[in-house]
Amino acid sequence: MEPDVIQRFLESVGQKADIDLYLKLFQSERKESFAILVAEAGVVKNALDPLHFDLRILAGLGLIPIVILGLFDATDADTNAKRVKDWLEEDLVPAEIISVQANMSDDDLAAIRAAITRGSIPLVSMQTAQTLQVDHRFNLLQRLSNTLESHKVVYLSTGSGLGRRNTPHISVINLATDYDLLMKEDTLSRRQQLVLRRTRQLLEQAPHRMTASVVNPLNLLRELFTINGAGTLIRKGSTVRSASSLEGIDKPRLQALIESAFKRRMLPGVLDRNYERAFIESGYRGAALLEQSPAGIYLSKFVVDRMAQGEGIGGDIWKVMTREFPSFFWRSRPDNFIVPWYVRNCSGMVRLNAWHIFWRNLTPEQIAPAIAYAEQRPRDLEG
Repeated sequence: MEPDVIQRFLESVGQKADIDLYLKLFQSERKESFAILVAEAGVVKNALDPLHFDLRILAGLGLIPIVILGLFDATDADTNAKRVKDWLEEDLVPAEIISVQANMSDDDLAAIRAAITRGSIPLVSMQTAQTLQVDHRFNLLQRLSNTLESHKVVYLSTGSGLGRRNTPHISVINLATDYDLLMKEDTLSRRQQLVLRRTRQLLEQAPHRMTASVVNPLNLLRELFTINGAGTLIRKGSTVRSASSLEGIDKPRLQALIESAFKRRMLPGVLDRNYERAFIESGYRGAALLEQSPAGIYLSKFVVDRMAQGEGIGGDIWKVMTREFPSFFWRSRPDNFIVPWYVRNCSGMVRLNAWHIFWRNLTPEQIAPAIAYAEQRPRDLEG
C-alpha cells in the first residue's frame, strides 16, 4: 500500500497531530514491543476484511503486531491462522504461522522475535493448548507479553467494547476503582468478566508499563492512534498525590511535564509560588495546581502528559481534585484541544478573545470577579 494512501487514511480517523504523535512513539520503540492483538474466532469468521486491512496499514507503517489466535477457543486456531495468512499474502504482506507449544517455550518466543525481525506478522496459534483451560492460555499470553515487554494488548471483538449489547460500551476502566463494582454488577457478560479478571492479572504482573483494550477491528486504528480511542481502555489506574505545597515535589520533573504538554517554556518563578494544593500523579504524567486568589480558588495548571492522554489520568486527577475543591475557576486558550472536555466538566463559561474562562459551582456573586481575575492574570508560559 502506498505511503501517501496510508497517511491519508490515518488522518481520516483522527487529528494529524495525534497520528504523528503516536506514530513517532510506536516507531521509536522496539518492534517486538509494539502490540499483541488477540483475534477471537468470531472476528476471523465475520470481520476478517477489516482485520486484514488494519494489518496491511500497520505493516505499511513498519509496525508489526503479534496476532494471537485461539486464546478463548483454540479448537480451530490453526485453520484461522491460515485464513489470515492467505489474505495477507494476497496483498504481499509477510506473515508467518507459529504454532506454539502448550508452555510457550523459549523456542516459540525466539521464533516470534525472528519473524518480527524479518518484518513478518507472527500469527500465533494456540491450538496445541486446546484441551487445557482458558486460564492456561492466558498464562501463555502473560509469558509472551512479559518477555517481549509489550506496551498494549488489544482484544479484537465483534462488539464495540466491554458492556452489554445494545448499550453504550464503557470507554475507560480504571482497575483500581472500577473492578469490584463491575465484577458484581450485571454490566458485563461472563466472557467479558473473564477478560477483565485475567487482564487485571496481566497488568498487575507486568514488569513494565502496559495497557489493554477491547475494540472492534473497524475501530482498531482509531483506538491505537487517537487520544480519545474507540473501544474500552483497561488500565491499572493512577495514584494521585495531594500536597499542600510543592515542598518535596520534584520541581524539575513537574516543570518538564508542564512544558512538554503545553509546548512552551515556563516563565521564572511559577513553581516558587505558595500553592493552595497540588495534585500530582505518581509517575508525573499529570498534575493540577490550585492557588488562592482574591476571587476564590483558581486552577492555575491542569496538565496531562501527551503520551498518556487517553488513559484516563486526567479524569483521575479531576475526581480527586473536585472532591476536595468542589468550587473553583480557570481559563484556557480557545485553541486548546482540551476545551471540549472543559465544557463538559464546568458549571459555566464565558468566551473572550484571548481566553475561555470556566468555573464550577461558583455563586452568582462570585462569577464576575472570577472572570475579571482570570482575564487580567499574567501568563505563566512564554508565547
